[in-house]
Amino acid sequence: MIGVVRILVLALGSAAMLSAAEPLHDQCSSAQHQQFDFVVGNWLVRDSSGHAIGTTTVSKEYGGCVLIERWRGVGNAGEGLGVVGYQPATKTWHRDFLDHGGVVLGFDGHLDGARMVMTGKDYPPDGARLHRVTWTARSDGSVEERWQTSTDAGRSWHVHFYGVFERIAE
Repeated sequence: MIGVVRILVLALGSAAMLSAAEPLHDQCSSAQHQQFDFVVGNWLVRDSSGHAIGTTTVSKEYGGCVLIERWRGVGNAGEGLGVVGYQPATKTWHRDFLDHGGVVLGFDGHLDGARMVMTGKDYPPDGARLHRVTWTARSDGSVEERWQTSTDAGRSWHVHFYGVFERIAE
């Protein structure tokens, strides 16, 4: 009888834990979790002169909770990885970016109209540097990325990277 009670308690406890947990497919289905979906896809990236400078693939993974970006530059332009997720507690987005040269940067931000704006900071030997990255969905389906840096606490900004993302076949 004690064995049956133990099994029943374990079964009820397990059922309660399962029912309390949201199904994986529902955890990140809110409108907020979809704000940055305009970057999901396969892209050819061009500079301001229209020259191809690389490709990037952005996919939704882990039940739609995480965006994974895989950048591959043309020639010696290198490679990079971005991991992006929405933080419901702060209602902000967070992105970690890592590249082939050992750069690791963290960014936080939010949707501002049709633009996702994220900022971060790093500390090279010559002082603190601010980063501001803006992705803008364009009416033709492309996406513009403008990555700027500032070494004077945001009084002036310099373009670090500029690219227009054009969809390509998967």
